[in-house]
Amino acid sequence: MKRLCGILIVLAVLAVGIGFYRGWFVVTSGRETMSNKVDVNLTVDPDKVRADAEAVQVKAAELTSQAKKAVVKP
Repeated sequence: MKRLCGILIVLAVLAVGIGFYRGWFVVTSGRETMSNKVDVNLTVDPDKVRADAEAVQVKAAELTSQAKKAVVKP
């Protein structure tokens, strides 16, 4: 059970890291000078996530078809 939780945590950290790298998530901050308050905002761009997911599906289908052709031809 510990091992499964560890694997899930690693996968979640990896997904967040890829998300920041690919621009799915953006963190912005601002500071109000009069009140010393700091605003932190997390923005998620679902259109970028969807576009990347579709690109992965197309690439996977392409690679799968190439692998099937390679197996058929000896």
